[in-house]
Amino acid sequence: MEKININGRTCHIIINGADLPTIYWGEMKNSSGTIEKVLALCEDVKCNYVVYEVEEWNTDFSPWKFTLNKKRSFAGGGRSTLGWLVNECVPYCEKEYGLTGKSILCGYSLAGLFSLWAFYESQVFSGVISCSGSLWFGEWILYAESHTAPQNSSVYLSLGDREEKARDRIMATVRDCTRRQYELVCGDKSVFRHILEWNDGGHFNEPEKRIAKGIKWMNRNIGGT
Repeated sequence: MEKININGRTCHIIINGADLPTIYWGEMKNSSGTIEKVLALCEDVKCNYVVYEVEEWNTDFSPWKFTLNKKRSFAGGGRSTLGWLVNECVPYCEKEYGLTGKSILCGYSLAGLFSLWAFYESQVFSGVISCSGSLWFGEWILYAESHTAPQNSSVYLSLGDREEKARDRIMATVRDCTRRQYELVCGDKSVFRHILEWNDGGHFNEPEKRIAKGIKWMNRNIGGT
């Protein structure tokens, strides 16, 4: 695994073949342990990985400003993250490593929400893996209802079967929001393949296994081998 800095952001990169799918996967800084666990579970998957780190989780992965409650708010720095991803990270990797395969977004929790938003917003990725995505996020469903996916794309959604047990009343809507998101995906003619996969447990149950399941599904359903 190569660790490099692309215009101020740390990236962990594994290239297994220029023509293979490349997964652009967002994580919090100092997440090497999580990355290693996922990669170990995906040992037989043929794809490339560009794992990019963010400094401020709630800021860098929130698509717009939103106040959840008195203790938690989101600054809406996702626009900046998306700009870096599309204009800096992807072009650099394609040029440096000669990548010609399809590009896929991946993330867990708020990074899962961000990945789905970036997928809709940029229209330049062929697939998205949103694991236990924070789809309760303010007015997300309204946004999703007014947008369509890129042409001939693949969408992987997953959620734990106890995630709706959250104490916060807004976060507790995650099951209904995820089901609604999947309805939209199913009705989107631009989406070629899709799935909503249910996992055992709450939000923090085995996130590495959930990400690995998403990567494996996507690689099978987007032209990977």
